[in-house]
Amino acid sequence: MHSNIAMLLIFVWISVKVCDAHVDQEKLLQECKMADICRHDQVPLCGIDSCGEMRTFIDSCDLHEFNCDSKKDFIQKPVHECWVTCKRGRSFKKPLYRTDCGP
Repeated sequence: MHSNIAMLLIFVWISVKVCDAHVDQEKLLQECKMADICRHDQVPLCGIDSCGEMRTFIDSCDLHEFNCDSKKDFIQKPVHECWVTCKRGRSFKKPLYRTDCGP
């Protein structure tokens, strides 16, 4: 019984580490700092992460907050790239950019 629980905890810990592995801790710290001082301007933008996931954001502050809270690495892209593929707050997965991205 204890070994099953231990195995489950190890699996969860490894899964979390694999998911967070692609986000540089220094960049994540910068995203959180930007989220704290950012002023919302309500200018929508498109973002894409290093795994090829695309999504729209309310504004650049929303992108920084999402990256900080979700430990993601979205960067801004031209807004028209997202309007074709996804709606506000919804994501669209492009073919994988990296091999270590989750399903």
